[in-house]
This record gives sequence, C-alpha cells and structure tokens, in this order.
Amino acid sequence: MSTSVWPPISPDLLRKEEDDSTARELAWLLDSLQETLASLKSGLEECYALLAPIEPGNTLVMSSPRSESIKGHVTRVGSRIVKGQLALRLKTHSPLQFTLSPNHPLVLPELTLLRTLLNQSLDCIDITRWTGDRTSPDFIASQLHLLHNILLESLGLLKGPSSPPLPKPTPYSSPSAAAPAPDPNPDPSRYPIPTPPHIQPWNVNPPDPESFSPPLPRDLALSLHVSDSSLVLTARTLENAHREQNLGERLAYAIGAQRRLEHDEMDTVFVYRGEEVRVKEKVRVVGGADPSLLSLGAKLGALEATVQGSRVALAVVLGKALDDD
Repeated sequence: MSTSVWPPISPDLLRKEEDDSTARELAWLLDSLQETLASLKSGLEECYALLAPIEPGNTLVMSSPRSESIKGHVTRVGSRIVKGQLALRLKTHSPLQFTLSPNHPLVLPELTLLRTLLNQSLDCIDITRWTGDRTSPDFIASQLHLLHNILLESLGLLKGPSSPPLPKPTPYSSPSAAAPAPDPNPDPSRYPIPTPPHIQPWNVNPPDPESFSPPLPRDLALSLHVSDSSLVLTARTLENAHREQNLGERLAYAIGAQRRLEHDEMDTVFVYRGEEVRVKEKVRVVGGADPSLLSLGAKLGALEATVQGSRVALAVVLGKALDDD
C-alpha cells in the first residue's frame, strides 16, 4: 500500500511533514502512556493487597490422591503458613501427626520475594511518572522494559519450577545417578520458566523443626513451595548415606521380598542438617488452588500484557526493534 499527496510536493517537504506527523503521534502516545501507568499502578496495588497478611487467610487442603500418605490442611496468611494439621502414613516411617505451631510460622520465600518485586514495580512506575523525563521516549521505553521484566519474574514466582528443585549432589553420589532427561512434551505455557535461582533446594534451608508439634524427627524432611498458584508439600524419609545394610535386608533385596521405592532422588546423596543422607521415600502432594494466588496470577498476567502492548506501540512509533533481552 502506498500513500500519495496531491498536489505533489517536494521530497524534502514530504520528509518534513512525515517527521512532524511522527513527532505529534509520539507526543500523543507519551501523554497516553501516563494514563496507562496510572492504571497499572492501581492494578499493582490490588495485587499487593492480595498478598497482605490479613486474617483469617486461606485454608488449603493437602491430601495425596488415592492414598493415605498425606492428609491434612494448612492456613496461609500473607507469605507465611500460620497453622495447620498433617497426618503422614508413609511406607518407610511410622505414622505421624503434626500440628503447625502459630508461634513458629513457616515462611514461603517465593511470596516474600513476590512482595518485594511488587514494591519494585510500584517504585518503577512512580519514577517514570514523577522523577524522570516523561517527554523522553528512550527513558519511557527503558522504564517499560524494566517494568515488564519485573512482572515476568513475578509471574515466574507464581508459576514455580516445572518440577521440584533438585539439589546438587555431593561427590559421594552413586555413579548410576543421571541428569533427568528433557521432557519430550514440554509445557506450551506462556511462561516456560525453568527452576528459578531463588528457589532453594529442600536441604539448603529446611524449616525449623520447632514449627511442628511434635518437632520433626531427623529422619523426616518436609518442604513447601509454590507451583501454579498452589502450595506443594513434599515429604521425604531419610537414611544415613553410609549406612550398611544388615544381612536380613540384603537377603530380602536379593530374593525380591523387599525392594527400594523408586523416585527421582533415590540414588543421590544430600547434605541435610550437616549429615549426608539418602532419600528412602518421597511423596509429593499438590494442595488445593489458592484463590488469592489465582486472582493474583490473573491480574499480573493482564498487567504484563498491557505493558508489553505499550512497549510494542512505542517501538513502532520510534521505528525501532523491540528489545527483549
């Protein structure tokens, strides 16, 4: 499609008129972006409110499907698990029942970091609107790029890792332990984010045993993390990595009367509370979807799309390629 002017004008005058038109369009876009930023700030404040530590919080069911391995519930208030009850019937451990102590709440680091990112995004908008040069397209473009990256990282926190973070094995790991094969059917989600660096392995920063009543035994590890706007609880029974099997165990394994429970960490040695251990049994339970986190994810997704649309519009007017690095 071509554009012609009648009566014809000189090429120099045509370029001048095109530049003037582009300048007017850019000025209008920069003004309209101020309204967009105000709307974004309002949306981010709503997101921040969804993470506020307001009682009574959200109570979520934690129950293993088709088994009695894990049954119970937990209550999340803000970024902490303040109360709950769990009953464990694992194959390699005696039955246990725990109550989460409100005096030692469990902290969810993903949600703590998410609140920090939301604060950063609000600061970014305030700087863009009131501190920087709102008439500078390069400044506005750089701030929108920064805001977009913050929102993507926030969405990644709610999305969580595609699988539970696997700690780095120690040099004593079995040579048969291999890296997990790539998924032949990767998730086509809009945010295919690998294990985020801020998600610490379960053995690096375990919960305080005093957060549970009675306290957790040393041969049992419980960990909680966020995945797909839901809480995921993983229970692991542990044994000393260098414990030798007695004659009865060796005989039972040899004749097939007893076999090891297979899971993705069975051949890896971990350092847990200063000791080298192996995971005898691993049970992972996805709790009920958290309504506040679901709403938060939907709002953040809409805000991210708005920011991306603003970046595209500004790049088109400036005649530049969109920088997504």
